[in-house]
Amino acid sequence: MPLFECEECHCVENTAKGRYWGQKHKGLPVLCSECHTGEWHGRFPKQPAAGMLIDQDGHLWSKRQVDAGVLPKHCKIVGEVAR
Repeated sequence: MPLFECEECHCVENTAKGRYWGQKHKGLPVLCSECHTGEWHGRFPKQPAAGMLIDQDGHLWSKRQVDAGVLPKHCKIVGEVAR
């Protein structure tokens, strides 16, 4: 599943765990599970998005993933999370 940056706390979140799809299509802030519900889901450790790479769709990738060649051919890195 794609990863995204929570617009409130700037952590890395999975689009299937946070409020990404429903909120994005409504033009609302995309939030992680903790910012939306008050509790982190615990499926993976919460970590900041700083240093993650951003593709053309706004999804996040680690430098290790890109260096390992797991970035799909249709994805292009367009930036890096600065926070």
